[in-house]
Amino acid sequence: MVKKKMYLTALCSVCQDIISQTDYDKVLSSLVENAVRCLNAKASSVRLLDASGRFLETAAVHGLSKSYLAKGPVEIASSPVDREALKGKPVQVKDVTRDKRFQYPKEAAKEGFKSVVCVALRCRQRLLGVLRVYSSRQRTFTDEEVIFVKTLALQGAAAINNSRRYQRLKNLNMIGKAVTSQLRTGKIPHLICQSAAEEMFAKGSSLTLVNRRTGQLEVVANYGLSEQFAAKGPIEADKSISECLKGKVVVITDAARDKRIQYPEAVRKEGIKSIICIPLKLQDKVLGSFRVYTGYRYEGGTEDMEFLSTLADFGVTALENARLYELIRKYYEDLTRDVWKWYGWGQHPPRV
Repeated sequence: MVKKKMYLTALCSVCQDIISQTDYDKVLSSLVENAVRCLNAKASSVRLLDASGRFLETAAVHGLSKSYLAKGPVEIASSPVDREALKGKPVQVKDVTRDKRFQYPKEAAKEGFKSVVCVALRCRQRLLGVLRVYSSRQRTFTDEEVIFVKTLALQGAAAINNSRRYQRLKNLNMIGKAVTSQLRTGKIPHLICQSAAEEMFAKGSSLTLVNRRTGQLEVVANYGLSEQFAAKGPIEADKSISECLKGKVVVITDAARDKRIQYPEAVRKEGIKSIICIPLKLQDKVLGSFRVYTGYRYEGGTEDMEFLSTLADFGVTALENARLYELIRKYYEDLTRDVWKWYGWGQHPPRV
C-alpha cells in the first residue's frame, strides 16, 4: 500500500509538471528523479532517437556521472537492450557485467550498477527513445515496478509531444509573421525547410517548383541534405513521386525500395528511410512539392500532416507574394521608362 501511494504521488507530480511546464527538459528531469526515488534505484536516464534513427542521445539523467555519459555513443545496432525495448517490450538485465546484450559492461561495473530495466518512449505511432532505470544491486524488477516505469515513460512521451506542439506553434507564428511582412521571399523558404526538418526530427527537407518548360522539379530551398544528395541529378516531375504533383499528399515509408523514387541508390546512401511529400498548391494549381526526408521509418500522423501542410501553404504564399511583387515592380519600371520617353526627358529615367 505504501509503495502504491508513492507511485501515485510520483505520477501526480510528473503529470502536474507536464500541465504547468512548456519546457520539457524540466519535465523529463522530474521523471528520472521520481523513477530513482520510487524504485530505490541508483540512477535513471532518458535517451531520444537522433535524426538518423541510428543513435540514442541523452535528454535527461539522474544519478549518472559525467564520465559514464561520455563513455561513447549509444548506437542501436550495437545495443540489443535498446533495440529490443524499442520494439515495444520492456527489457530487464539482471547483471550488466555478464549479459551480452549490454553495450558497455565495463563502464557500467565501474559506475557501480548491476541491473537495468529499459522501456520505450512512444508517442502515438512514433518511437521517441527509451527510459532506463539502473540499480546498484542485482535485482529483478517486479511486474508492479515495470508497470510504474512504463507509466512514467508514457508521461515522458506526453511531455515531449506537448513541447513539440508548443515549439511548432512558435515556429508557425514566426514564419507567418515573416510571410505577411515581406514582399520578397528572402530566407522564408529556408526557414520553412529548417522548421520541418527540426520539428520532425528528420534528416532534411526541400521545397521544389515545377519548371513547365523542362518538366523538371527545381529546388528553391533545402535543409540538412548533403551536397552529394542534392547533386544526384535532375528531378523529373513524372518520375519522382508524381502523385504529389497531382495534388495528393504522399507518405513513402520504405523509400529505398519504393518504385516511385527516381534515385533509390542516392536515397540509400543518404540514410533516408521515409519521405513525406506535400503538394504546393495555389488554388487548384500544383506549383511543386514540399518534401521531408526522415532517417527513421515514418508511419504517419494527423498532427504532423497538419503542421507540414501549414508550412507548405506558407511556402506557396511567400513564393506567390514574391512573384507578384516582381511583376508589379517590372510593370512600374516599364511604365516609368515609357512616360519618361513620351515627354522627351531622355532615355534613362531616374531609379526609384
